[in-house]
Amino acid sequence: MNRLYMTLTAACVACVSVTPAQKLAVYESEANAEEYHGIYQEPLRAWLTQRGQPFEAIGDEVASDPQRLADYPVVLASSVYLVPESAAQGLTEYLRSGGRVIWIDSPARCHDPDFRGALGLGPASTYVPGVQGAIERRGDPCPAALSIDRCEVKRLAGNPAVTASPEATVLYELTGSATGGAPLAYPAVILSACGEGTALVYNWIVWTGREPEVLSLLNDGLDCLLADSLLDAQSVVAFASARTPSLRQPQPLDGVCKVYARAGRTPPALRCQTSLLSPDMKALAQVPAADFAWTHRDERIEAGLVKASLPTKELPDGTYTLRFAITGQAVNEMREVKVELGGERWTALKKAEHERRKLLEPNLLGTLGDYDSEPRTPEGRVDISRLLEQIRTAHMNTYDWLIWHADSDWEDFRRFLPIARETHLKVWVTLCPPSGQGGGYPWSEPHRLDYLKWADEIGKLSKEYDNLVALVIDDFWSSPNWKLFTPDYVAALTATLRQHNPKLAFLPTIYWPTVGDADWIEAYGPAIDGIVFPYCEYETGDDLAAQLAACRQWIGPDKFLLVNVYGSGSGGGQAPPRTAEYMRKALTVSREQSDGIRIYCLPKDKLLDDPRYAVTAELYGKWGAEPPR
Repeated sequence: MNRLYMTLTAACVACVSVTPAQKLAVYESEANAEEYHGIYQEPLRAWLTQRGQPFEAIGDEVASDPQRLADYPVVLASSVYLVPESAAQGLTEYLRSGGRVIWIDSPARCHDPDFRGALGLGPASTYVPGVQGAIERRGDPCPAALSIDRCEVKRLAGNPAVTASPEATVLYELTGSATGGAPLAYPAVILSACGEGTALVYNWIVWTGREPEVLSLLNDGLDCLLADSLLDAQSVVAFASARTPSLRQPQPLDGVCKVYARAGRTPPALRCQTSLLSPDMKALAQVPAADFAWTHRDERIEAGLVKASLPTKELPDGTYTLRFAITGQAVNEMREVKVELGGERWTALKKAEHERRKLLEPNLLGTLGDYDSEPRTPEGRVDISRLLEQIRTAHMNTYDWLIWHADSDWEDFRRFLPIARETHLKVWVTLCPPSGQGGGYPWSEPHRLDYLKWADEIGKLSKEYDNLVALVIDDFWSSPNWKLFTPDYVAALTATLRQHNPKLAFLPTIYWPTVGDADWIEAYGPAIDGIVFPYCEYETGDDLAAQLAACRQWIGPDKFLLVNVYGSGSGGGQAPPRTAEYMRKALTVSREQSDGIRIYCLPKDKLLDDPRYAVTAELYGKWGAEPPR
């Protein structure tokens, strides 16, 4: 190892924290879920799981009872807009009695003045679409804002506007530009002291920010509240975390150790020694113990941190450990954080892109397919014989099976594959992302949000049935899914698929707003084989050719461009029914400028009596007799 740097200054860190095993509460309001389906609850659960933080979900009944809430050191909520009056009162009393709350996005449709005041919010929330901005610390250094002073937010997702009450403290402010060029200036993080308790409210932009520096704000806040709950019983509390839990060489391996003590007491004189350990836990490098500095304080807590940065250029892939040993009078704490290096694997993926294109062309080039909208029996099972008739009559060569509607979908899929193989039908399989599962939505059973397990099982199945040629994850790059689908998580998913079957493709759905994002394609390109592009202009289809040209330029020549043409339904919101003329135009342009077509929910029950289906059957029949373009 060349060298290991250590400073006792602020660090830009985020992601996994090693914390004491205190069970927290995640508030998921049933009243809110009836209207909003709870689609932003799973990313919150995923964040806590990545931290190794125990938690349990609670509903409106528990939230209404401050005595039951007192069992939890911290209560968290994400995008709970509707809060019943009884729950608002229970949470308010919990805070006044010494509880701690982290609220992500404001309870915009809760107008209880006591609860909003307890959170440090103004009387109402407004919404202003943001374009770009920066998050900057305000006021004196605070233990709940330990890691960063300022960071840029490259792309704002959602509406950032919340207001703080005069009694609250704005720890960070979001500034930038709104749609149309108007300036933005809204609180990013609000700290509120309510009785004996503490609340932290995070702007939605913080939650959806993709930058590790932005995500560190959440870890800082939770670490501080957890430390506050522990410091009455111990003199110091320490947490270790990594800027990213996985990275690619030669990106530096950065870690931090945060230490907290109770304000009003003389903080202990501490020293910290930082070590790097190999995958087999042998010491690679060590920094001599250095004095620890208490740099951040408020009325309750004093805090400081140790930052470590390690060059990774000479390291092979593997799981490494940064160890922080903190010592002082009556203090002997050790915290470790694991970081996965995968640069060698990533380089291999990039080198394989051109060869993979040639390998996958027989399965993907010239795709004439359909997705979902399958017939079912009165018992809710897929009517496989009827589905195959619909596919055959439309001259489809591919069908994309969605595992989502019923718990039996995976079993039915396994029944479908051998029958489809007998008819020379290629098959894709689609899974729903975290934003489309739970909270009122069905689950993709049986593995739900464990996409690595899904990849393992689908990979095994594709070895048995070679007509299974692609895995799709729907709505892949919608903001609620960013927390789970990191580049390295997706690389692990892809590696699992290819380990079982090199000819099995991974094709995430990517919408128009992401097309052209150079950072995205650089981060994810080697781990995907192409994209499914949902075309969402339903009236004329006049801009389809231009959008497909932009998609092709963005993904490059070695990735597959598959077009999702909406045969019915929409990509969110209401849309007019497709006409036969629209289908003819959209399918024809897609055939000319893409590698293949997957229709979204083509109406199939009436077969050729439906003009949309009839046009599809006509064109698919014609093109199926021609060589792929």
